[in-house]
Amino acid sequence: MKNLHNDNREKIILAEINAAGHISTTNDAFAKKLFSHKDILIDFLNAILQRDGDNLITDLIYTDTEQHAENSYEKISRLDICCSLASGEKIDIEVQVANDRGWIGRSLFYWSKLYVGSLIKGQSYDKLKPVICINVLRFNIFKDDASQNPHCTAKICNVENKNPITNLLELHFLELQKFKKKKVSEMSRAEKWLAYFSGKLTIQEEEAMQSDQILGKAIDIRNSFMKDPENYEAYLNREMEILDYQSMMSQKIEEGREEGREEATIKHLRSLVKNKKFSVEDALTSLDIPKDQWESLKAKLK
Repeated sequence: MKNLHNDNREKIILAEINAAGHISTTNDAFAKKLFSHKDILIDFLNAILQRDGDNLITDLIYTDTEQHAENSYEKISRLDICCSLASGEKIDIEVQVANDRGWIGRSLFYWSKLYVGSLIKGQSYDKLKPVICINVLRFNIFKDDASQNPHCTAKICNVENKNPITNLLELHFLELQKFKKKKVSEMSRAEKWLAYFSGKLTIQEEEAMQSDQILGKAIDIRNSFMKDPENYEAYLNREMEILDYQSMMSQKIEEGREEGREEATIKHLRSLVKNKKFSVEDALTSLDIPKDQWESLKAKLK
């Protein structure tokens, strides 16, 4: 195992775990371990997809999470969790922490790779099977006020009457930030899973869920996950990647602000020189701009 103990990022991550009382359930390394338990994955899928009766999922087969490119210019997609049902349906589950503006396109890309792969050469198109993508997101992807439901389902629909025209494409977006708690006894099965992944449950509420065979097992797996050295390293490495990404994005935002401020300054300088007939030096002085920035701004004014 790599020596991570002198890394300040580790201290930040461990402090976050200590403050929350448990690890993040949306960490990729943990989610993959959790869903490697077939009984847990089946329960989660039945809850989110609202399967019951004849449609109830009773078994599944884990499939390759790396979708190989057919051509050198195609992008290789690596899925988080992928499985096939006895019905032939394929399901992809993605867990995403960092806000990705292109996530809908990314989800469609994953769907397309699985959809194309569901048809064997020589088969007719009526043999194509549905592909379902479930996106567990720690950020909000739909910003409008009307979209406050934490679980959004998308299908291909007739734009006039809103009726689905096929079941071959089905996308689910679970926006954990939008989940609002209620009493555990009043939660649906799907809401209990949203509560679990959102990290919004109190110790008392988790204790109330411990009597549930599957959810209790999911809580136990989370609580014991970091005791394994390999899990510990995988979790920290993933959280460090997220910290680095967030730091990079913050830096880019700040750089954008700096560029915006400079553009505004140059615009103001031009106005003073052109409209007020200031000399460049007088304009720079009037705006209290430090002299060490004069040459750079003069060059850009030209």
